[in-house]
Amino acid sequence: SISSAMPGSDPLSRQPGGADTAYGQSREVIPLPDDATAWWNLRNAPCFRETLMWSLGGASIIGGLQAVRRKPGMQVGNVFVGTFTFLSLACWGVCRYETSMRHKAVSDAIVEQNSKQAAVERANREKAAKAKE
Repeated sequence: SISSAMPGSDPLSRQPGGADTAYGQSREVIPLPDDATAWWNLRNAPCFRETLMWSLGGASIIGGLQAVRRKPGMQVGNVFVGTFTFLSLACWGVCRYETSMRHKAVSDAIVEQNSKQAAVERANREKAAKAKE
């Protein structure tokens, strides 16, 4: 498991894995919303705003170009909807990938910092134990 590989880090359960961490037992557990409320909370959904803005803008430009070229209204509408759908899926995928890479980088940095802090604390405890002898 992850907690056995890295002392004090268990990101899946968001629980402190041991006393040998930089934050000890005071680590805050972030509450996650249940699926029913998260589904309709689109305003706070990651990448929703950016995806909607890019896809609406791109579809409007392509649809406008079709209208300027004097295409029939149904064809302009079909091109708009098709472009909007394609850009929505593409932008959502790219944005989610970039977001996951940022989260992974931050998570890796936190784990590395916690490992360094744990090593410092361990060295301080060993030094204190030798001083008592």
